[in-house]
Amino acid sequence: MNPYTLFVADIHLQPEPDHPINQAFEKFLIDEAPKAEALYILGDLFEMWVGDDIGLEQYASIISKLKFLTDNGLPIYCQYGNRDFLMRESFWQATGIQFLVEPSQVTLYQHTYLIMHGDSLCTDDKSYQRMRSILRNAVVQWLFLNLGRKRRLAIGQKMRQGSAQQSQNKPQAIMDVNTQAVCDLFKQYPNVEHLIHGHTHRPAHHKIESGQQTLHRWVLGDWQTLKDGPSKLLRVSASGPELVDYPY
Repeated sequence: MNPYTLFVADIHLQPEPDHPINQAFEKFLIDEAPKAEALYILGDLFEMWVGDDIGLEQYASIISKLKFLTDNGLPIYCQYGNRDFLMRESFWQATGIQFLVEPSQVTLYQHTYLIMHGDSLCTDDKSYQRMRSILRNAVVQWLFLNLGRKRRLAIGQKMRQGSAQQSQNKPQAIMDVNTQAVCDLFKQYPNVEHLIHGHTHRPAHHKIESGQQTLHRWVLGDWQTLKDGPSKLLRVSASGPELVDYPY
């Protein structure tokens, strides 16, 4: 197989270390990730991250495996998701992962890709976007991270439960990306033909006709579906992008 780079998103690692998702991702890090030239994680690596002091303990096994990979030469890049945007310097140092802002342009095998988590494109979900703007406020984040451990854990668990409940009550179409938002994003990056994102848990390859040009939107799968079948990750090589099932 030709050299390739892997993209994953929405793993949603659980605070319980023996959770099946955690076990599956650890296996991925041991068996599959080292075969790639680089690994990109496009948000929501963790189901909940309420501070480096807690997260580095809760996910110690995963952290050590990520550090092993980066120490042994595998470049790993990560963006914030809507569940784990409170990762700070201790996390990046402990794992050796390189943080990427959203969106970011990356050039692989002579092609340029735009990558992001994708929740900012869900502009039809007004209530979510309002909450997102509040939670991404630097002052709000500072205040939260300076709360005691028990308080942060309690708030995180409550938000985790509330998010699941709200998702059940909202129409699916509202929680998907807005087509115009995607087109507007492409206009900001005229040299880019491929957008890769996660968040929606709707893996697919969408083609957008724009004048004489065909644009491509690649949506990664989530790892919560592993109980029902394989998830979708993206493998990018000189031949182009390919959505593949994992486990293979």
